Amino acid sequence: MVIVHAGDFIAKRLAPAVLKNDGKQTPFRGHPVFVAQHATACCCRGCLEKWHRIPKGRALTPDEEAYVLKVLEQWLHNEMSKLA
Repeated sequence: MVIVHAGDFIAKRLAPAVLKNDGKQTPFRGHPVFVAQHATACCCRGCLEKWHRIPKGRALTPDEEAYVLKVLEQWLHNEMSKLA
């Protein structure tokens, strides 16, 4: 279920070419995906460009959305395994 939310957050908060509040669209807490986004530099288009080399100013491609989702999924999985 968390990964479903992650896909939705990516589609609405990262994928569009222009975001009115880029750099401030991802809270630091309130949902595990938000924490994962900050931990993996997938929180805004500026971080995606700097750390993942995904350029700003254009919509994410389906492959890029899938990549971001995979990064978040892997981080969440690693964090959950630490709790076990």
